Order: sequence, then structure tokens, then C-alpha cells
Amino acid sequence: FGRRHLTINTARPMMRNVAVIVVFLLAGHPAQGSRATARAAAAFQSKDSIALNSEDAARSWGLDATKAAASVNRTSVDTFLATSDYDSMDFANSHLCYKTFVMTSTDDKNEPCPRACPFYVQNKLDDKVCSFKCIRGEDCTKFNPKTAVADPAMGICRAPMVSNCKEYEHGVDQDKCHTCEDWYYLRKKDGKCYSEYVILLAVVAIVLGVVVLLGMAWAVDIGLRPITNPRGLSKGMKFRESQKLHQPKEHGEGHARLWPLTTNLCRTLVAGPGMTLHFNFQGVIIGWALLIAIGWTCMGYSIDGALFVLGTRDFGTPRQNCILVAWGYETQQRLMWTKVGFCYWVYVGTFACCLIHSVRQLRIFQDTDFKNKTMKDFAVLVEGLPEVSGTERVEDDVKQCIQNATGQQMVGVSVAWDFHEDQEIVQEGGEIELRMQEGMLTPGGAEGGSAPELRGDENFGAIRKFLFNKEVENLADDAQPTEDLDAQLEACLNKMTTSEEAFAVFETEEMRDNALKYSEENNGIPYGDSRIKLLNITCEPDTVYWENFGHTSNFLQVMRVLRGFGFIFLALLLWVLVFYAPYAWSVFSFNYDNGQQPGAIYGIVFSMVVVIGNAIMYEVCARVSDSVQYRFKDSRETTYMLLYTIACSFNIILDFVTTYFTTWAIIKGLHFRTYHGTPVGEIGSFTDRFESYAMQRVLAENTYRYAFPSTYLIPFILEPIITIAVPLKIGQIIVRTHPEMQGKQAEDFLAAPAMEMGRYADLILNLILGVMILWFPGGWTHTLFFGLAVSHVYIYIFDHMRVLRTIPTCTFASMDVDWWSQVALIPLCGMVLSCCIFKANRQGYGILLEGNDIVKVCGLAFFAHGLLHLLLLVYVVPLFGKKEEPNHELDNLSYKDIADALPASWFSTNPIHCLRSRLIYKHAPHCVYLHPGKEHILMVNESIGCFFSVDYREKMMEDEASEVATPTKPNWGLFGSRNSPPKQK
Repeated sequence: FGRRHLTINTARPMMRNVAVIVVFLLAGHPAQGSRATARAAAAFQSKDSIALNSEDAARSWGLDATKAAASVNRTSVDTFLATSDYDSMDFANSHLCYKTFVMTSTDDKNEPCPRACPFYVQNKLDDKVCSFKCIRGEDCTKFNPKTAVADPAMGICRAPMVSNCKEYEHGVDQDKCHTCEDWYYLRKKDGKCYSEYVILLAVVAIVLGVVVLLGMAWAVDIGLRPITNPRGLSKGMKFRESQKLHQPKEHGEGHARLWPLTTNLCRTLVAGPGMTLHFNFQGVIIGWALLIAIGWTCMGYSIDGALFVLGTRDFGTPRQNCILVAWGYETQQRLMWTKVGFCYWVYVGTFACCLIHSVRQLRIFQDTDFKNKTMKDFAVLVEGLPEVSGTERVEDDVKQCIQNATGQQMVGVSVAWDFHEDQEIVQEGGEIELRMQEGMLTPGGAEGGSAPELRGDENFGAIRKFLFNKEVENLADDAQPTEDLDAQLEACLNKMTTSEEAFAVFETEEMRDNALKYSEENNGIPYGDSRIKLLNITCEPDTVYWENFGHTSNFLQVMRVLRGFGFIFLALLLWVLVFYAPYAWSVFSFNYDNGQQPGAIYGIVFSMVVVIGNAIMYEVCARVSDSVQYRFKDSRETTYMLLYTIACSFNIILDFVTTYFTTWAIIKGLHFRTYHGTPVGEIGSFTDRFESYAMQRVLAENTYRYAFPSTYLIPFILEPIITIAVPLKIGQIIVRTHPEMQGKQAEDFLAAPAMEMGRYADLILNLILGVMILWFPGGWTHTLFFGLAVSHVYIYIFDHMRVLRTIPTCTFASMDVDWWSQVALIPLCGMVLSCCIFKANRQGYGILLEGNDIVKVCGLAFFAHGLLHLLLLVYVVPLFGKKEEPNHELDNLSYKDIADALPASWFSTNPIHCLRSRLIYKHAPHCVYLHPGKEHILMVNESIGCFFSVDYREKMMEDEASEVATPTKPNWGLFGSRNSPPKQK
């Protein structure tokens, strides 16, 4: 057909459909854009006339048959077409101008209105659900008074769109606001909203910009300064290297070597069995996440591809939202059996996996313990010591008492003293001893040579010299050395009293076991007027916090934990008020009309808010755990892991509660309805609100965005930068440009951060976020769990490299942290079970609960599972442990054999024992206190249990061979010098 003439050749089958359309046009139905389909039954009696079966044709178009009856000849058709406006005809569209139609799940959300009436408007003049019309722009307010703006780009009649607007100016066809949000004012000229504090914000931004620029200028300048302290930098970096985890020193070797990067940390005892369990835990998480992701992917491909789409489609215009809700509800209900079945399998599989994991971890710990001989295999905890003054030789007395009673040969006794109030002088004494020992062993003295006579700023300009002097003032060690330190230390040691605990060390493990048996059979050993008991231990010497003995109790520790929850609450409140509340307010006040969605900046800000919240909880929980003053490192790490898990769970709960109410307010303000037509504002029960598709879709996306990449990946990508690379670079820059920084001060600036078991909390938090996605439409499920698996592969690799090449030497001796992490997995399984029951309600599985009754049942199931799971962990899992088999090679090893390979002994890690050896007992050589990374200062004295030594000459030769000369940078920068740098004497 042409633009001004149309000829219908009924001999061609396709033209017969056009004839049908023409007949409807003549019958009084302006079928603008009706589908040209072959469903209409038409009979052509001759070449010059067209006769239609009107009933069949009308039925195929859903019209009244009596109105569609028509029999026209060719002349009538030509006459009609010759006088018709072909420009208004759109044969590709199904909507009629100004005719009300109700959107369903089968409608195309991207289908436009006809060109003659190109704007969709929601019909507010009827009581139908999701009813719309296609109209002309000038008629927008006739059917919906609030949508005065005809938007050609969106193809809808919409309300005005103005940022930060609370109430729009209705009845005008421009984007103007009537009332602005709080903290914004309305400019009448353009109808836009502007911040009332724009001047203040500009001033603050300028000030912050200046501060940042000055800081950057200082950082660039100090980075470009000449290197004036190569010796301090070299010694500090050597110390950082010597702090790393090393293999046990083989018999006959001068010193230990680093572990190779190919070391399997799931099997090799690198930093105690606790570290081995930690890496096994990470491996299990990766496998679990992959199984769930693959399982859901297989279901999507084999059952219905809609499983990959549910919950992922964006909201849009009111018409598009109607289609989305209808399609989402119908599809979700149609495929709910897949969700319920999948959740049940996830629950059964996760529960079984947790129990198998618990048994496996126990057997790994036992197998590691049985195949390795360490310091704990020769020691017992002595409990019940009376308070004894430091003037007495308590160590010898206790040793003699236990030997006489049990008949077993001992190496010695290391008493836990109460020196909480004397920590500063004890620490100073240890540092002085370190300098003294290094002065004897290091060529050139304790600091590797005398301090440089020049400060390094002799040729600096005025500004650079000013900055340099300020740096020296802030970096200087203000502590003055104590006069006559040894005399004061000796007096302090004499007035010191013992705690109730000590560690007794035996020559062989068999002797240790015999002594334990004797103590158990005789209910202890008499010691003066008291009775001491010998107890088995699972700790290692370098996991003992010697400073926390004697002044605390279990009751005080519980009270400190409770006090710590108060600090955690305050930190959470700080995060909410300073970081989360502004973000939540901006999301809540965002204008979601007309399908608008927050931009990418909101997602970035949300990720940063999550990262900041986790970082705050990380630091607060670490400080709280330290304040409890545990005696053993594993107890501190367990508390830290649990506190961090609980604190971050509070973060998650707060975020989801806020998101729930924010989403509820938004969809209520946008006049969303349920699939059955009930306005969301009229829904009473939490269950019905939560299960409405609009709410499910928003919460699903929020869960995904919170988890990946905000929690799963971004913090761990930033972690090596913020905690390792940046501090190291800053330390290197400061040390190399300040000649006054030598010895311990330079080493402290360049030391690596210690390893903590807070990673367990990170992993458990990730798992909790993972199973939360099961409560929502499944379009995000496979993506989230694949993201979880990939993220944890990266975390595993990062931790592997960190352990082998960064962290200072450490030991995690027990499985306490891992066992409590297994307890922390109990809520994980309980949440999956609750999800199964919740989703199965009213789905033909025998659960028919109305309203919020299902929430109570889910809660009951959650706690029932928790009780069952905990009982199995405590009573059933231990039954599957391994039994120790005789190992003659290990059984023949003595304490001397182990102490020769491991520097951390029950004596060298106890600072008071080392000071008493030097000042009270006058041992020659005395027991030297172990500073991690300074193992070469330890001296052998077999009579007091000191066997470890390093061939320092071999170590020095290796250090000198590996040392690379530090180049001196050109003397230029932002605040440059006048002359070349002075040479050090």
C-alpha cells in the first residue's frame, strides 16, 4: 500500500488479513495498530467482493460480534481508504487510542502506544487494577491529575521530576516542584530545589580540598627527598624478613629458612594446627558455594530459564511495574516448587556438610597433633600455687616438689607472675637486654654502628626544613631511660608475687603423662600448706599472655566482655549516625516516580558504607578482646571472632530492617498493588508484605548488592593495600629520610601486621549473606554463589601469600577458634530450614498458616535445629575422632630435641623468668627473652632448659650476600634543597 492509496488484492493470502482490518475500521472500531493475524476466519466469495464470517472474526479479536458484522464490496473499501488518514494507522500495535486496557504478565513492557496517541497514562477514573490508556499529550491530566507532563522520550504521562522535591507542582506540564525536602529551598523562577547549606558545603569542601592538597604535597615531597638513612632502612627491612614464619631449624643447620610458596597450608604445620584448620575451613566454603551455584544453574537450564530472571528485572514506569509484578508473581508461584525443593536439598546438604566438616576438622587436628611433637607435649599447667614473694626461689621449689612427688625428671618450672602494674619497667628491661645482646653479637654494636652525626636536613630549604623538624618532633621517642635500671628491676622482682599458675616442663612426654596420672590419682600434690594440681594443656609457649596472670578472674573477664558489648553498641551507633543514616536518608528521599532509579554513585557509596562499617567493627572488637585480658591467645582469638561475627550481624540486621521499611514506604508511595489488586498500603501482616513481589524484588537486589562485591570482594581487595602495602611504603619513606631512626624504632615502623583469626568472622558473615538470598526470587542465586566462590578463591590465595611471606611468626595451638566457628555455622543451617518452611507455606506441602503464624513456626524450627546441631557437636562428633597410635620415632624425642629446633620455649617467652634468671639466679649465660625476629640472640644453657641457638656468622654472611646497596635519590622535590646531600661519616 502507498501513502495515499491502498489496493487490497484478495488473491494474495497476506492481503486477506488486511481486508479483515479494514472491515473492522468500517464497522466503527478504530483499530489503530491491531495485530494482523490469520486467526480471523474470512471467506472470499469472489475477486471483486469480500465477505467475512463476522462472529469468528470478532471472537478472534475479542470484540462484540454484532458490532463487527460487515460485508463490503471492493468499491466500498476503496472509497473508505481514499478518505482515511493513513498516517494514524499503526498495524504493529495492539492498543486502541483512548480505550482502557488492563496490563497482564503477557504484555510487552517495551511496546509503545500508537503514533496518533503516543502517551501511556494510568487511568485513575476507574476502579480497575493496572488500567491504562493511550492518549494524546494534551489529555494527560484528564485521566490522572498528577501526571501533567507528556514525556516523548519515555512515552508516558508522568509527574514532574525534580531532585530533592517533596511535593510536585501538579497541573503544569513542566518539571517544577511545589515543596522541597528538608534542608532544601525552592527557587520559584525555575521550580527547582537547592541546598540551603550550599555555601557552607562549598566552604567545607574548599577547606578539605586544601588540607588534602597540602597532605599530598607533603607526601610527594617526603617521597622525593634524598635517602639519608640507608643503614636504618636496611636493618629494618632485614628485621621484617626475619620476623616471617620460618621452617623449624634442622639439626646441624645454622638457622631456619622460609617456607616455600608451594607449601600446602591445609596439611603442613606452619603456624600451629589452628592455622591448618583455618585453611581447611576456607577450602570447604569454596566447595560448598560452588555446589550450590552449580545446582541452581543446572535447575535453571533443565527446568525453566525464568529461574535466572526472577527478581532481576528493573522497575520502570507504572505500566512496566504492573507487568513486572504480574509476571513476577505468576512465574514465582509457578516455579515455587523448584525453590522449595532446592532449599530443602540445600538444608540437608549444608547440615550434613557441617557435621562432616566438624568430624573432619577434629580428625585433622588430632592427626596433626599425633604426627608432630611440640612444646606443649612436655608441659603441664600447675594450678593452685599459693601467693609467694619474689624473694624466694619459687621455680626451684616447685620443681623439686613435683619431682619428689612423681619421681619424674623435669627440665624446669616457668612461673606466671603477677606483674600487671609493672609492665612498663619489665618491657624496658627486655629492650635493654635486647640491645645488650645485639651489641655482643652484631658487628658495630646494637644498632649496626653508631648513630649518624648529621641529621640529614643540613641542605634543606626553609619549608622542607620546617616540615622535617615537625616530623622529628612527632616521631621522637619521648621516653627517658630509667636510671640504675637493673637495681630497680631487681627490687621490682623481689616485691612481685606469684599467680596461682605455673608451667612445669618434663624431659619426655612419657614423664609428663606419668606426672599427670599421679596428680589425677592423688588429687594433686602437696606444696607447703596448699595442694597443687597438674593439668593437661593445648597451648604453646608463644600463645601465653604472661602479663594477664594474677590480677584477673573468670568473673572479671565475663564482665569485661559485657562491657565490650556496650562499646560495640556505641560503635554501631556511631556508624549508623555518621555513615549509614545519611545514605539511608538519601535513598529514602530519592524520587522513584516514573521508574527513576538511583545512579551508580549510590552503589559505590553503599559499598563504602559497608566496608567502613566492617572496618569499625573490626577495630572495636579487637580492642574489646584485648581488654578482656585473656591468658591464652586462642581464647582471645575466639572471643574476637565471635564478637566480630555478632557485631557485623547487627550491621546486616540494621541494614535489612532499614531497607525493609524504606522499600515499604517507596512502593506504598508509588501506589503499588499486589497481584490480586490490593494496595500495598492496606496489607496488614508482615508475611504478606514480605512476600509481595515488589518487596521481594527490592530485598533480593539489596541482599545481592550488600554481599557482592561490597562484602565478598572489595574489603579483601583493599586489605593488602591498606594493611600491608601502604603502611610498608610509608614506613620505608619515613625511615629512609630520618637518620635519627635506628634500631628498634626503625624496626617497629617497618614491622608487618600480626595475623589474627578474625578471618573466620569474615567467612561466616559471607556465608550468612549467601543463604539470605534463598528467601528471595532466584535470579540472583547462581550469580551470588559463584561470586562467593570466586571471592573466596582470591581470599585463600591472599591469605596463603600473607602467611608465607608477610606476617610475623605466630602460633595457633588449639582448635578452640575453629570449634566455635562450627557453632557459628548453626544459625546458617537454621536460616535455610526456616526458609524452606516459609516458602513451602500454602504451596501444597501440608503447611497452611495465615498471617504471621508462619513466622513463629520458622522461629521455632530455627531454635530446634540450633539445639539439635549443638548437641551433635558436643556429644556425637567427638565419637568419630582418631585414636593415637604408637609412633616410636616421635616417642623417642626429648624436650631437648624439640627445644633445639624451636626458639619459643616455656622459659624464653616468659619475661619475668628471663629477668629472674639474669638478676636473681645470676645464671651464666642466663635465659634470654625471645623477641620475634631476634632469635639469634638466644643463648644455650642446658642446665636451665635453654637449647636453641643460631649460627649467627652464617646468618650474617647470608644477609650480606642478599643485601643490595640502597641508591641515593637525587636531591629534588616540591620543597627542594640547595646542595647535594651530605655524606654520612
